[in-house]
Amino acid sequence: MLRLENYAKRPGYSSITKYAYARAEEYIKDFIGIGKKGKPRFKENVKLDKNIKGDDAEEVFKKNVQKIRMTIKAMEEFLGSQSSTLGESRSGKKTEGINAIYDKRAQTITDEFLKKHNLSMDANDLKRFFDSKKQAKLEKDYGSQQMFIIAAIIKKENIRGSRKELEEYVKTHVQVNDPKELKMKKTESRAEYLERMRDKLNYTKDKVLNDIITNALQDGFSASNLFI
Repeated sequence: MLRLENYAKRPGYSSITKYAYARAEEYIKDFIGIGKKGKPRFKENVKLDKNIKGDDAEEVFKKNVQKIRMTIKAMEEFLGSQSSTLGESRSGKKTEGINAIYDKRAQTITDEFLKKHNLSMDANDLKRFFDSKKQAKLEKDYGSQQMFIIAAIIKKENIRGSRKELEEYVKTHVQVNDPKELKMKKTESRAEYLERMRDKLNYTKDKVLNDIITNALQDGFSASNLFI
């Protein structure tokens, strides 16, 4: 639900939380038995394994599995179920499920910004990107359109953030006469190392875009912190 709160701030996601919280409330009430006669199916504030008791260990295990499967099924139904658009009644027109909304958003981003660079993002990439702490800073520093291109290239190249990982990436993607030139000096920061390698780093065929990617890496962005 916290992730949905973040998505709701993005264009095209504004109605997600209204629907999601309504559906979540229904499931919670169903699980703990609010509004139903008899004993609640699940007790509040009790962990699942503690709520299942018995002398037969195998039977207890089976009941645990059944309840876990029930919970998973409910969440799958929640994510795949249809949602009402903002302002529409329950009997009105329905839009596709939440997962489908993410799929469409990812496809739009791919078509508008990434395809011309032979890049793509799927719904899972998009969720992981928006969940990262660095996404907002990347957008602030490079703009809402450029950030998708930068993130997609860094992800495709799998450029990670530690000194060792960065040096390994350069060594496997840059060809020079003297291999020692590719080694990061102990007195050299990652930003200084990237600056020294700038003209040799070709993530794409576009030199201007290559410079932008190097700038982003110097600013501390990497596949490790852009996609969680």
